[in-house]
Amino acid sequence: MRDFDWGARKDRPIVVHDRVLTVANGISLLRLAGLPLFVWLMFGPRAYGWAWLTLFVVGSTDFLDGYVARRFDQVTKLGKLLDPIIDRGMLVTVGVSLLVARMLPWPFVAAILGRDALIAVGSLLFLRNVPDIAVTRTGKFATACLLVGLPAFLLAHMDWPGRIAAVVVAWLFTSAGATGYWVAGVQYARAVSRLRGGEKPAR
Repeated sequence: MRDFDWGARKDRPIVVHDRVLTVANGISLLRLAGLPLFVWLMFGPRAYGWAWLTLFVVGSTDFLDGYVARRFDQVTKLGKLLDPIIDRGMLVTVGVSLLVARMLPWPFVAAILGRDALIAVGSLLFLRNVPDIAVTRTGKFATACLLVGLPAFLLAHMDWPGRIAAVVVAWLFTSAGATGYWVAGVQYARAVSRLRGGEKPAR
């Protein structure tokens, strides 16, 4: 599998800064603002096409903010905090919204929410906090699949020529993403276990 750290420069190491006002962080904040807009489009005017487009922008810029941060030496503590929060927030927001709209089977939502809940509770019980453990490539791959598969369920419930293809994409990518999500969860749990034993987790 290719490295997911697009934009990283081989001629210098990645340095994490304390800066807040960066282009990369601005992109992340715009992504975050897209989530309430998506919910409003879904349940206000019920503009499903615009809702999907909003998800597309939020999901596709997940690559952009990380690329800009690594390429132009803008990796920051705030950015490292925002990125996983936005990814998790998007998965939860989209999953619950589509479930309420009866567009997404509930087992997918249960799989996503259940895994995150188990990890959070386990970390708090065994370590008294949620440790800063690097996201694995499996986790990044699973998140990418879910960011494609979940919005595809929205396309699958719209009247357009590509509806059947959207159904296939929705089920394939969401199934692969949910499976990878749990595999990454096991990897995270092992890292927590090593931390509990006093061993520094591999990053």
